[in-house]
Amino acid sequence: MTRASGWWLALAGLSVATTAMAGLPRVRLWDGTITGGQRDGVSFFGNIPFAAAPTGGNRWRAPQSVAPWPDVRDASRPGPDCPQPRRAGDDGAAQSEDCLTLNIATPQARSGAKLPVLVVIHGGAYFVGSGREPFEKGVPSMVQQGVVLVAPNYRLGRLGFFAHPALTAEAPGATANYWLMDQVAALKWVHANIDRFGGDPANVTIIGCSAGGSSINALMATPPARGLFARASAHSAGGLFNANRPLDQAQAQGAAFATRVGVTGADALAQLRGLSVAQVLAGDSGAPDFGAVVDGHWLPRPLSTLFASGAIARVPILSGSTDNEASVFGLMGFDRAGMTRRFGIDFDAVAPIYGARDEAELLRQVQTDFLFTTAALGMTQLAAKAGNPAWSYHFTHVPPDQRTAKVGADHCADRPYWLGQPPAADTQSVALARTMQGWLLNYVRRGDPNGPGLPLWRMTQPGRANPLLIGETIRPAPDFRAAQLAPWYARWEGDSGQRFGWTP
Repeated sequence: MTRASGWWLALAGLSVATTAMAGLPRVRLWDGTITGGQRDGVSFFGNIPFAAAPTGGNRWRAPQSVAPWPDVRDASRPGPDCPQPRRAGDDGAAQSEDCLTLNIATPQARSGAKLPVLVVIHGGAYFVGSGREPFEKGVPSMVQQGVVLVAPNYRLGRLGFFAHPALTAEAPGATANYWLMDQVAALKWVHANIDRFGGDPANVTIIGCSAGGSSINALMATPPARGLFARASAHSAGGLFNANRPLDQAQAQGAAFATRVGVTGADALAQLRGLSVAQVLAGDSGAPDFGAVVDGHWLPRPLSTLFASGAIARVPILSGSTDNEASVFGLMGFDRAGMTRRFGIDFDAVAPIYGARDEAELLRQVQTDFLFTTAALGMTQLAAKAGNPAWSYHFTHVPPDQRTAKVGADHCADRPYWLGQPPAADTQSVALARTMQGWLLNYVRRGDPNGPGLPLWRMTQPGRANPLLIGETIRPAPDFRAAQLAPWYARWEGDSGQRFGWTP
C-alpha cells in the first residue's frame, strides 16, 4: 500500500520474510513491522491498519494513507470495532473511530507460499458488526487446510454512509460511499501485502453475508475494485430491490440528519466533523436505513443495472439465500404496512400465487422472495448473461432439534456451514458443513465449487433459475419457485428498463 521514503525504501529489494522472535510470528510490511500470535494451530495477526484513522478532518473523507510506524507493532489480537450501537452479545467490545484495520489468519506466515486468500466482509445491516466475527468461534478450519483468511473493518452507519451537499462540493466523486471506499482500500492493502503472509494476491476471493453480501455485489460493480479479486461469493445479499439509492435522496437524508443533530449554517461541515461519536450515533434512531448510494463514480448506476449491462468484474460469482430470510425483518422494521408503503407491494394481488395458509405466512414468503430469493437467483442469472461463470443455491437446512420451533433456515443461517463451523453437532449438520466447506475450498482454490466426493453443482444458465437446494437432501431445482418469482422479475424489468431474459 503506502511506501515511505528514506531508509524504509532501502528494504524494497529484499525478500520480505516472516521471522520469529520470542516464539511469535513477525512480518515486515511497507509501513512497519508487526508481531502476531498463535490461534488454533495457525498464525493470527489483528489490528493491522490498512488506512489512517478516519477522524477529525479525515471523517467523511476517502481513506488516507497509513503513516509508517518505527517500532514493532503488537498485532496479536483484533483492534476496536468501528463505532456502532451497543447490542446484546457484543461483550462490551472496544470501539473507536480509529478502526480501519484488518485481521489475518494464515497457516504459513512466510513469503512465496502462494496460498489462496479469502476476504470476509462482515454483515450487520451496515450499522453493526466487525472483522472479529469470522474468528469468534475459533479460526475456521479451512485456514489449516491452506487458505489465508482476511477480515477487515469498514465504517458503519452514518460514519460510513453519509451524503451532504457540503461533502459533495468538497470532494466530487468521493462522497457518500465511505464504507465502500474502505473495503476497496482493504483489498488494495491485501493486493500489496498478502504475499508476506503466504497468500497469493492473484488468487483472492471475496465473500460476505447480508450487508456483507450486498457489499460483495457492490465490489463486483464498482470500477475502483477491478483487478483486486479473482472471484466473489454473495450470500443473502439482495440486489434487485432496495439495494441502493440516488445521490439526491441520500443528500436529503443527510441534511435531515444534520438538522436532527442541531447542525445548520455555512460551516455545517466543520460542525459535523466536530461532533462526538456519541452525538453522531444519537442522530439516528429506529430501524437502520443505510445503503449504497449511486454517486456516479463509485457506483455509476444502480447495482442491478450494472449487472444487467455487464458492467461488472468479469470473475466467477457464487450466490444464494435461505428459505426464511424474513427472520431479519424485525430488525429492519419491514412489516406488511411498511413494505406496502415503502415498496408499493400489493399483497392481495400476489396472494393467489403464494397460496399461503394465513396472513403471517404470506408476509414471510413475500419478504423472503422480494428482497432475497429474487436477488440471489436473479443477480447470478444477470452475471451469467454477462458471461461470468455463476452458481446459485437455496439453503433450507435446520438442525433437527430446532425444526419444531423454526419455519425454515434463518437469514444467513448457512454462513457457519460454509466456514466449517456448524451451529449444531448432530450428524446431518456436521456432514452438511463438511460438504459446504468442500465446495467453498474448491471455489477459492480454482474458481469452481465442484470436485471429487461432492454433489454436482451445475452452473447457472442465463435467464433460467436452476439453484442447488441445500437441505436435508441436496438436489438441483430447475425453474425454482417460478410462479412466485415471476411478478417480482417483471416488476424489476419495469422499474429498471432492463431486460432480464428470464424464462418461467
